[in-house]
Amino acid sequence: MSILKQLSSQLGDRTESSNRQVIEKCLSTPILLEEIAGGLEEQDAALLGDCLEVFTEVATQQPTWIVPFANKVVPFIQHKNTRVRWEAMHTLATISALVPELIQPMLPALTEIIHADKSIIVRDYAVDAVANYASVDEAAAENAYPILKQTLALWEGKQAGHVLKGLTNVAERIPALRPELHRIAEEFMNHQRKVVVKEAKALLKATQ
Repeated sequence: MSILKQLSSQLGDRTESSNRQVIEKCLSTPILLEEIAGGLEEQDAALLGDCLEVFTEVATQQPTWIVPFANKVVPFIQHKNTRVRWEAMHTLATISALVPELIQPMLPALTEIIHADKSIIVRDYAVDAVANYASVDEAAAENAYPILKQTLALWEGKQAGHVLKGLTNVAERIPALRPELHRIAEEFMNHQRKVVVKEAKALLKATQ
C-alpha cells in the first residue's frame, strides 16, 4: 500500500495513530519521504496537513533529511487552512538554521505572518523560524534582531517566550548588543508566565 494511503486522513483515522506509524516508517526508510513530498502536490487540505506533519516530526529527529524538501514546504505557510499553515511553519522553524539562504529572502513574509496571522500557533512557529535563523551567524542575527524585538510589542506579548529564545541567539552572535538585550531580559524577569521567565533568565545569562 502506498505510504500516502496509510496516513490518518486517508484511512479515516481521527487519531494521530496512523500518522505516527507513517512517521516511524519514514524514520526507518527515509526514501519514503519522496512519496510524502509528492503528496504536497495534491489539493486535499487534510492530506497536505498529514504530509507536512510527517515532515515536521521527522525534522525534529533528522532535520537534514527534510532540507531537500524545504522549497516544497514554503508555499504552504500562507495556505488558507490553519493546520496546513502551522505544520508547514513548524517544519520550516525546525530546519531554518540549516537553510539560511532560503529563510533570508522570506523574512518579509515571515514578518507579515507574525503581524497578521490569526493563529497563535502559526505565529509562534514563524517567530521560531526567525529565532533559529538568528543562530546561524552575525549577519543572520542582524537581520533577525529587529523582527524579534518588534514582535515583543505585538499580540499582547503572546510570543514573548519565543522571542526571548531568539534574542539569546542574537546575544551569542552579536556581543555589541548584549547591554541592550540585558535590559530587555530584565523587563521580563517578573513575567506571569513561567516559560517567559525561563527564557528571560537564559537571555540574562547570555548577556552577562
